[in-house]
Amino acid sequence: MQSQTKVETYMLFSLYRATRPLPALGVSLGLIGALAALPALAQTATQPAATAATPAPAPMPKSVDVPDAVQATLNKLTGGTTKVLSAFEAPAGLIGLAVSLGPQKNAILYATPDGKYVIQGMIVSSDGENMTQAEAKQMLPQPPDAAANFASLDKTHSYLWGKASAPKEMWVLFDPNCIYCHKAYDALKPAVSAGKVKVHVIQAGFLKADSMPKAAAIMAAKDPAAALATDEKNFDAAKEEGSIKGDMSDKDAVAKVTANNTWMQAQGIGGTPYVLYKDTAGKAQEIAGFDPNIDGLLAKIGPSS
Repeated sequence: MQSQTKVETYMLFSLYRATRPLPALGVSLGLIGALAALPALAQTATQPAATAATPAPAPMPKSVDVPDAVQATLNKLTGGTTKVLSAFEAPAGLIGLAVSLGPQKNAILYATPDGKYVIQGMIVSSDGENMTQAEAKQMLPQPPDAAANFASLDKTHSYLWGKASAPKEMWVLFDPNCIYCHKAYDALKPAVSAGKVKVHVIQAGFLKADSMPKAAAIMAAKDPAAALATDEKNFDAAKEEGSIKGDMSDKDAVAKVTANNTWMQAQGIGGTPYVLYKDTAGKAQEIAGFDPNIDGLLAKIGPSS
């Protein structure tokens, strides 16, 4: 009997009418750069265990022209800021759209041929294949990988959350108004407090108008980790807002947050939280989004350098 391997897949969908504006595109879970506010439905699927043979690459999706109605809807929903790089045949009769949302911000969207609906999210087949991920690899410009991002950490400004003597470490990109950063903070807090891991926090500020002032206030604090704790302690989950008061008076802090934002865009990182670490083999790894399995994550992280 062929062995079966259990695979976790995530289905993230949001349907938008032509009359409803798309949300701000900024937070990334996986490949789509705007899923921070969308609910995630976890689905467990099974597929045969991998064999020694290298699987054949997936065929390129068939290219199609962008219907005028679809282009008009995208222009209306995004204020003309979204550029269609290419269009292709997608599952279920949908039109796939490889789009640019700005510098180093690319995504796969879907639309009905009549242009009445735009779908933002991942399509997962019944056998567990992430169709959107495969399409993104084929249709989108690929950003630097984890190794390149890790090697460029010297361009960032971070502060330490946790004990310097902790045996493991990670780098996490946070926005003070990011709901999934808040979830990650709460999930990591017991391990950080117990001295199991230390976190180098790369403070960004881009999600909302007051994200930059709040991020600058944290960076300017005598104890940035304590300021972060204040922001997270009274985080308003309903409004997705951190509780710290914004402050742009410290120009050095503003410059550091700005540099972190610039690094994020230059490296093609779609949003927050974004995690970098080195595994037990010393290889750089990344996580785009919130992973609630902290124990599993800690088991993968190698010793601090």
